[in-house]
Amino acid sequence: MASFAGVNIVDVNEEAADYGRWLIIGPQGGGKSSLASTIATMGKTLFIDLPGEKGTQSFKNAPYAKNIDVVRPESVTALDDIFWSLDKGGHSYKAVILDSLTALQKMTMRYLTGFSETAVREIKQGTAPADQRTWGQALDIMTDTAVFWYGLADGNRPEPMHVVMTAQVKMVEDEINGGVRRSPDVQRGAQSIIRATPNYIIYADVEEDLDNTGRDDGPSLKHIVRFGTDPEYGTKARIPYNLRGKVPSVLGRDHPVTLEKLSRFLGVGGVPERKPAAKSDKSDN
Repeated sequence: MASFAGVNIVDVNEEAADYGRWLIIGPQGGGKSSLASTIATMGKTLFIDLPGEKGTQSFKNAPYAKNIDVVRPESVTALDDIFWSLDKGGHSYKAVILDSLTALQKMTMRYLTGFSETAVREIKQGTAPADQRTWGQALDIMTDTAVFWYGLADGNRPEPMHVVMTAQVKMVEDEINGGVRRSPDVQRGAQSIIRATPNYIIYADVEEDLDNTGRDDGPSLKHIVRFGTDPEYGTKARIPYNLRGKVPSVLGRDHPVTLEKLSRFLGVGGVPERKPAAKSDKSDN
């Protein structure tokens, strides 16, 4: 194998394809957890439901729900234990969903300031607010979460897995270009690394279904997914060279979006082969 300065040179066209690194952002009710859960069509999935989310209701009774195990860690230390168990391997999970980074940020701040992560904090007069050191420690936790959890998708790992995270969205005024930008609802210092580590940041949203108007109970809505690179919506896509310009900026208007379909089209690693269609047993008689 060729090397440069003692370091092996990697042929990017021959190395194992990484599994999916997804970040799904969007407003409440936009369908983030529902879209994230569709990764389970590719195999057994661990869904990490952090306090305050309850996104599990969105995929209840879905045909792929049988592939999903739900855990609800009550502290950031328990979440850390889950990571090390996944990192060690030897499990049967093909994907993990972390729902959500916004909830993790809140848990982290409670942990670092000494409050219970699962109970209403006792209101005490004179309680000191989080200081600069606390925010720095929180940044370390959020940074490590982005870097190392998404690292579970590395194709050169013995047991790579798809990694899907969600985050609430917040509006930030664009002081340079005007208007607003949408970004993950986490502390400001963590946003750059959280945006840098996934391969795809997609925006789950709803829009009026113009094909089903005139209902008595109000306008009909459909779930859509904003895909590509759009600074206004905070989306990002590392699209393979041969697919550039071939992916619509809005998906879901004609057919529901699943992460399996997207992964297959984009050539993401770890996508199971399509099963051949079953032949009909009906005779011609």
